[in-house]
Amino acid sequence: MIELSSATTSSSFPSMGLVSSPPRSVCSTTNSTSSPTVVVQTRLHKFPCQEIEKLKQKYRIQHTSCFTHLQNLINKHRIPKCRECGLDEQCRICLDCSLCLCRHHAQQHSRLCSHALAIDIKRLFVHCYICGDVQYDSVFERARRKIILLQQNSSNNSPSSSTIGGICGLLNLGNTCFMNSVLQAFVHAPVLRDCFLSEKQHHCEFQDTNHTITNCIMCQLRQLYHHVHEGQQRSNEPFVPSQLLYLIWTHENHLAGFEEQDAQELLMALFNIIHSQNSNDDVDDEKTCSCIIDRFFKGALQSEITCSQCGSVSTKNDLVRDISLQLPFASSNDECFPSSSYSLENCLWRFTHSETLSNFYCDKCQMSMSANIKLTISQAPIVACFHLKRFQYVKKSRSKMRKKISAHISFPDELDLTPYMTITNFNKDHNKYCLFAVISHFGSSVETGHYMCYVKLQLQNRWFRCDDHCVCEVSAEEVFKSECYLLFYQRMSVEPTS
Repeated sequence: MIELSSATTSSSFPSMGLVSSPPRSVCSTTNSTSSPTVVVQTRLHKFPCQEIEKLKQKYRIQHTSCFTHLQNLINKHRIPKCRECGLDEQCRICLDCSLCLCRHHAQQHSRLCSHALAIDIKRLFVHCYICGDVQYDSVFERARRKIILLQQNSSNNSPSSSTIGGICGLLNLGNTCFMNSVLQAFVHAPVLRDCFLSEKQHHCEFQDTNHTITNCIMCQLRQLYHHVHEGQQRSNEPFVPSQLLYLIWTHENHLAGFEEQDAQELLMALFNIIHSQNSNDDVDDEKTCSCIIDRFFKGALQSEITCSQCGSVSTKNDLVRDISLQLPFASSNDECFPSSSYSLENCLWRFTHSETLSNFYCDKCQMSMSANIKLTISQAPIVACFHLKRFQYVKKSRSKMRKKISAHISFPDELDLTPYMTITNFNKDHNKYCLFAVISHFGSSVETGHYMCYVKLQLQNRWFRCDDHCVCEVSAEEVFKSECYLLFYQRMSVEPTS
């Protein structure tokens, strides 16, 4: 067990680039307002990894030689590509023989050659295949931080620097690209930015006078917003979201650990944490909640079921914070998805298209009948989030396998939701939206892929790719050709909110 009583400041690199992971089932905290102490179980070793110690002794690695060795490995594999399969996804370099391999072949190489250690060529974290996780070592950590700072300084005068006029990179804490992408999209929502940067102060119920770990998600997000949107006047280093990651771990245990997770699940978890900490306990009705999530992201779907026998109609409205849209499999012949023309509009049309229910119990007929069901958007949110369901379970023999649908889905810069609304002839200007963020997934599966976020500076009409701590300006063509997974639109005409 490791006892955590303090956290690093988020504006600088932590002494340890990772935070401890709470268990997936149990997390005990002591609720003290003066000096909270959080006790968590972790998979990271407090003592040095034995394999790293063996490697340092074998090659007599010290601080200077470690930096030189890592720098030479990076220069040698400046264009990372797996020696076995040629893929350039999540490449790692073996610290014993310097081979560059993808994540899958690196694990095979470790078993066959008994080479336990490899370094992530992108984030420079050391992976131990015997311990089964990212490992911290002071010598390698110092070299890693020095290389990252040198890379940033070398690009200080170029668009790829870590902080670019309201754009700031986020440090990857070990397979946390899914969280960084969601935070980037969240931070660059115009209505949320105005809300967090306003002079109106957030009244914190979790105020910690000793400046240790705080459980307030709003305080942590406010700190992130100020760093990102005012960072160009401070320093050129990325933001370290270690306290945000820890908060998510403690509230959503299923996301704890350093495995790659689903960005959409993280987004929903972030919504739930913000809502639970800021909703009015005295009000049971979700429709009257005034937290920022329900103010800006809450919408409603109306389901209308019509009995084919008597024609009676039953209607129900459900509150939603995002809309999940089905995608076609490569072998499907769905008429809603004509060949080579997959688009967001196709997905929305299919979502709101009438379908037949074969076993619907009609209260009027007092028996099971066939019926037609139709979904429409009865209340459009201020910020519309569309989740394209790329990861779907398919049956394989007796088990289910999560497979990715890699079909290209086109999406517009401006979107009109009028055709998909319950009432289509009411205030059509109220249904027009503008794209401000795209989260894309690269890779063959959720376990081995990588998330990046594209954000748009609306006033300058410029797109930026946020790849963890690396940020660079890109063309709109790259954005609209990416494998979009989450799309974020904001209503063009937004009424002032209190």
